[in-house]
Amino acid sequence: MPLPRDHQLRQFLLFAFALILPCFALWTLAAGAIAMPAVGLADMLLQAWFPQTVDALVYRGSDVVLMTQYGELGGSPVPPEQSEYQLAFAINPGILSYSLPFYATLYFATPGQHSLAGFAYGLLLLSALILLGLISLCLKELMVGLGALFMEQQGAWVPNGTLIALFYQLNVLIVPTVAPICLWAWQSRDSELMRGLLQRLPAAGEAP
Repeated sequence: MPLPRDHQLRQFLLFAFALILPCFALWTLAAGAIAMPAVGLADMLLQAWFPQTVDALVYRGSDVVLMTQYGELGGSPVPPEQSEYQLAFAINPGILSYSLPFYATLYFATPGQHSLAGFAYGLLLLSALILLGLISLCLKELMVGLGALFMEQQGAWVPNGTLIALFYQLNVLIVPTVAPICLWAWQSRDSELMRGLLQRLPAAGEAP
């Protein structure tokens, strides 16, 4: 007869493999709607923070477009009166919001953990991190695309390039993967599955 913790682990892995494809399929179909609240908040924050630089953050198909207050001429930003085109940068919110189906897979695959209230709380926390990720993406695009026009603008505090780069790397390359795992582990800390996994750690550390 296998130990209960082994049974819990096998059940978790089985459910995770069964849920991961449907969760990511639903996310693919509804990615735009899922990111819409974060995009709307990021739009308001960026316009208030950089009114001389940011015009709007809007949807264009499945992507988000950061519209600037500048025109484009020969691939370079120019004052809007010198160009008939508005300079804009494409932002892909999918590189941030994939944390949501990943978290959903972990949450509902955990035996005995199916509280919708707990799941909604987790989505709320991850949505706040997606908002930070969107802002870091926009800051990176403005820094690279506008250069000194953005970094040296008057009337607004602009983080230095190193801080923007670190903010981008943290929120885009690390948080979308690590945050769902940490959140799931914290919410599952009292589950049989997590207790069983924690009990394995000393034994694993003592193995030759």
